[in-house]
Amino acid sequence: MSVAATHSAMEEINAALQSHNPFAQPPFVNANNVWGKGFPDVETLNAHASDAVFKALDNIRAGQYSTTSILITAQNGTGKTHIISRIRHRLQAQGGALFVYANKFNDIDQIKAGFQQILADSLSNHGSQGVKQWQELAAAMANEVLSKTNPNNQIPAAKSLVKSFEKMDEEQAVQWINKLTKTFCKIKSVQDPDVVRAVFCTLIESECPYAANWLAGKALAQFKADELRLPNQNQSFDTVLQILALISEYYELVVCFDELDLLDFNSAGLHKAQLVANLVKELFENLQRGVILTVMMPGTWKERVLDQLPRGVCDKVSAHSSQPYELKYLDGDSAVELVALFLKDYYAAREIVAPHPVYPFDENQLRAIGQDKPTVREVLKWCLENCKPLETLGEVQSPTSDLDTLLDPVELAFVSELDEDISPYLDDNQFIADALLFSFQRMIGQTVERVALKDATSGVKKRKGKDLYLNFKIIGEEEGQNVVIGVAVLQYDGGGGLGAGFRRLLDEDGTFGLTRGCLVRSKTKPMKSHFKKNYLDPLINDKGGEFVDLKEEEIQPLIALRSVYQKRQSDYGVTEEQIFEFITNKGQQHLLGIHNPLLLEILSDPSYQVPTDIPDEAETVEMQSLETDSPIADSTETESFEELVIESTDE
Repeated sequence: MSVAATHSAMEEINAALQSHNPFAQPPFVNANNVWGKGFPDVETLNAHASDAVFKALDNIRAGQYSTTSILITAQNGTGKTHIISRIRHRLQAQGGALFVYANKFNDIDQIKAGFQQILADSLSNHGSQGVKQWQELAAAMANEVLSKTNPNNQIPAAKSLVKSFEKMDEEQAVQWINKLTKTFCKIKSVQDPDVVRAVFCTLIESECPYAANWLAGKALAQFKADELRLPNQNQSFDTVLQILALISEYYELVVCFDELDLLDFNSAGLHKAQLVANLVKELFENLQRGVILTVMMPGTWKERVLDQLPRGVCDKVSAHSSQPYELKYLDGDSAVELVALFLKDYYAAREIVAPHPVYPFDENQLRAIGQDKPTVREVLKWCLENCKPLETLGEVQSPTSDLDTLLDPVELAFVSELDEDISPYLDDNQFIADALLFSFQRMIGQTVERVALKDATSGVKKRKGKDLYLNFKIIGEEEGQNVVIGVAVLQYDGGGGLGAGFRRLLDEDGTFGLTRGCLVRSKTKPMKSHFKKNYLDPLINDKGGEFVDLKEEEIQPLIALRSVYQKRQSDYGVTEEQIFEFITNKGQQHLLGIHNPLLLEILSDPSYQVPTDIPDEAETVEMQSLETDSPIADSTETESFEELVIESTDE
């Protein structure tokens, strides 16, 4: 058989390359690649680092030790997040351990509360058993109850147990949660039964997001807290420690800390890496079975941590080895392997057979590039710019793709950040407020919606003090009059925080010196008529304030832009000037700056119109009777769980 017959026609191959660039994906690994579809992975590249984590897990399972911590250092672009993505996907395929990805601490002044949120969000992602990691944990706890109450019980799989709860009506599901919680607390030593109950509530698919929010320390709407039989809120590091203890009963836990190289400092001047290092020490001392992985650049490790923190903290960050595991640059072989991997997936999806694995490149060309020890990111950028079909009979055009005109490094970074799933953060008031404030600060000196912006600051109190519920003030001038707009992002489900925020916006005593207040909140969130009547109506009708609807499509570009700015040195290698130029040149295209509807609405003249499409939250909820004389709710550990076992295994 001739060589020509072993591959697709060159015209077909070249036409495919012309229609879409195989390297059009921005060359950055983000959280979506960790939790979702992984970035193409050359598994031999830096295998020493990922293998160290799995070897540590094997040692823990063999009883050599219970917990360890591993430090990876790497230069920008060499694959820190790539390694974490590899670990996550291998754990998901193999099972046996739960996974936490700690990359975004939205308020590093509250780093423990931030970790509680991160823990809950991570466990809300799917694990290795086809259900959420919370549900894997809840199923393991439930199965211990089943086996202890009757050793002959058939133990259902986690997915089957979740499906069995889907078949139940609300009353029956709540009764089973009561029974599991009561029995578990009798057979195990439990510090807070509410935590156990909340974990079991995740077995009810429709209630899982609410239970996870409660476990994250968020306030629930009162009716939902009543339905779940939970206190309104449980923000406490003790809750974190109890969750870790529950996990350690059934699984190993792998916690990965990332994005520590950002220029991010708390109000006391401590760098993010220093705060996380101290958190790692505390987790190391409390985690009963697991691996803590921390990744950062060598300079961050030495200058921020090793040179400035006590030796005891540094030792806990890198307990597994006296020296960090360093990630290596590509060489000739790995450069070829990386490019071949991208092209293999590309051609396979189009059912095309290329003449050789790295077509349209030359293997010797790639090996020569690899001799310069490039990063993965540098090689992929080179491929994006140089992936052109070889000439056949006539002139061949360069391949086109959405990113062919995005060679501006800021836009490449922005597109990558836009790909992030921000839905877990839409209820994080501080996270949303920080993105808004960042954009307003870039607009100082401009006149927008007739407001000449002079300042935008989180120092809302006298002496520039911050406030928990009023996020920032916009200070300017409108038609010769001073304007001070107070902005509060209030995505709370519960009433306490919402009421506190409203009182700041009304500013009856002049504490904040506001000329008007602006509430930023999603209209889809229900609100009690009490708040509408006593706070929202006066804010708009009497005070000339605004209700601004928080829409995901309008806040997402602002979040992406701020992320690019935060990572401008550590990940993207761009300058402030380049970012600001990008806002000026591409703001209209990407809804940035003066072209963002959300920012414009905050600055616009008051409408004096109270929204009529905000759902009402029920003031009271009729609860099902779950008194202790209920035959299920009053169960003891000696009673049968046979009905639940039958429902769960009859799939």
